[in-house]
Amino acid sequence: MKRLGSILLAAAMAAGLLAACGKDDSATAQVESTPAPSSAAPVEEEDTYDPALLTGLEKGEDYPEGQRFVAVMVNNMSNTPYQQARPQAGLSDADVLVEIKVEGGITRFMALYENYETMPRVGPVRSARDQFFQLILPFHPLYVHVGESIVQKEYKNNYDYDDFDLNGDVYASLGHYDSEFQARGVAKEHTYTTSGEQIAATIESAGKEATIRPYESTIFDFVRYDEEPRVLEGPRASSITVQHSSTYRTYFDWDETAGKYMMSQYSNATGTVSPSVDANNDEQLAFDNVLVLLTDIHVYPGHEKTDLQEVMYDTVGYGYYFSGGRAEPVRWTKGAPDQVLRIVHDDAEMSNVKINPGKTYLAVVDLDEAENFAFVDPDAAASASSQAE
Repeated sequence: MKRLGSILLAAAMAAGLLAACGKDDSATAQVESTPAPSSAAPVEEEDTYDPALLTGLEKGEDYPEGQRFVAVMVNNMSNTPYQQARPQAGLSDADVLVEIKVEGGITRFMALYENYETMPRVGPVRSARDQFFQLILPFHPLYVHVGESIVQKEYKNNYDYDDFDLNGDVYASLGHYDSEFQARGVAKEHTYTTSGEQIAATIESAGKEATIRPYESTIFDFVRYDEEPRVLEGPRASSITVQHSSTYRTYFDWDETAGKYMMSQYSNATGTVSPSVDANNDEQLAFDNVLVLLTDIHVYPGHEKTDLQEVMYDTVGYGYYFSGGRAEPVRWTKGAPDQVLRIVHDDAEMSNVKINPGKTYLAVVDLDEAENFAFVDPDAAASASSQAE
């Protein structure tokens, strides 16, 4: 069992420096029809590497070029049978899933989708918080939520984000109170869902700005999709424990056959740990990458009554990256809210960590929970067992 004790850890999302390059067909044809003299240097073919923004995978024919991606705030409460948001809908389709603590020790998700037009039913949708917004702000996606904290509203106004902000409290076309969720007998705030169709309708009726110049970098610095995935340098990691608070704990188990980390969560409502499944298809959530990044999280001064949580991003810290059944320590750096978070190596240059292409779970965790973060190295466990015998 690997634990981080009181080591200073923190959170980050990396930005790659990957620019998409298009192939000039006319230039290629000219090269092919006019052979170079034998004494001339060989003509190098233009690199056509063109990764998807959120996964680093090769873009398909239906890739939404020039379109903003969408970030949806999703409820994760599971305190009682009445205060119950699980199982959520649409999370198995998310390209990136972010989990961070909010008020009262509960956590919330922010699900990122490359193409809102093909996005399924997603929900229950919940209110916006600035600790999530700061992570996506540099990329200017469409931000979907129902309600917002007073601090988030200040961030939205300060960064002039109205053109990209989709609030269900403002736009009736954005979603609805889902009959399937209502049939669970839960509180109303755990029943609101949205979809790609409803988002598209709201964009059109509200005149929101859905287009954007081609992104100059991916959300992480990905290993090229036309190369072999990177084998991480650290120990094996067959399971991971991420504790956000005493009642909100997320677990991952490495599935060698699937080549994925399978997600489960503890529920205070049932007192058990259960697989995290998607209400749309009953599939367990699975990820190619797991990033566990810790930083100081505390109550905003002056907001003690509402317990609004402030996440400190203006620092450099530590964390762990998991992929391919292995672990690797990392560092991170960010700065101002409109600067991109980067996952970096612990070297003088703070060079980017290469993230394997695929779906990613990102946890931003309070330093107070560092001692409760752990992962199992089966090799170390086997060695300890052998020595004990």
